[in-house]
Amino acid sequence: MTRALLTQAEEMAEKIHQQPAEACLAMRPEFSRLLSDLRIEGISVPRYLQQLETDLAEQDAENLFDNMPV
Repeated sequence: MTRALLTQAEEMAEKIHQQPAEACLAMRPEFSRLLSDLRIEGISVPRYLQQLETDLAEQDAENLFDNMPV
């Protein structure tokens, strides 16, 4: 089961890299859930997956501020 979770996360990361920005952000909750499940199982999440999760969170936060009136 644990190897399957890691494989799922890697496949989703590949899909995210192939999508436009809006689609990537739409995939963020599921991707974060997968990484959370890996951590719960005690599996070390590879750095490139952690970085992708961080990048998506930053993009999401930037989008919130892009729409704020000045």
